[in-house]
Amino acid sequence: QRLQELERRHEKTCEEVFRVQRQALFMKSERQAAEDRLGAAQKQLEQAQDEARRLRELHGHAEDAARLVRDRDRKITELSKEVFRLKEALNALPESGGPPQSPPNTAALQARIQALEEKLEETETRHSKVVTLYRSHLLYAVQ
Repeated sequence: QRLQELERRHEKTCEEVFRVQRQALFMKSERQAAEDRLGAAQKQLEQAQDEARRLRELHGHAEDAARLVRDRDRKITELSKEVFRLKEALNALPESGGPPQSPPNTAALQARIQALEEKLEETETRHSKVVTLYRSHLLYAVQ
């Protein structure tokens, strides 16, 4: 009877050991699966960090490109304004063969120029007369 009792206990113990071994194997496989998932998650995290870094760099390049585009647009706008002003100035110029069409400021300046030219001619005439008079006086004095 005692032998049977020991045999039963031995069987129970063997069953318990087998169950514990099976649980240990299951836990080991679970641990391995968890480690695999952890490794995959770490790899995904590294990839996500690399992607985030690359996106930050691309964002910086995009900001630089946008700044360049804004600068270029500003220059184009300035040049367009200058071209428009030059076209207006060109249209305001007299056409070849036609009477000169001057803006009011130009007309005033041309009138002033004309007056100064007349004054210059008058001064030159007076100077010429004075020189002639002095020459005649010098010539008379020499004789």
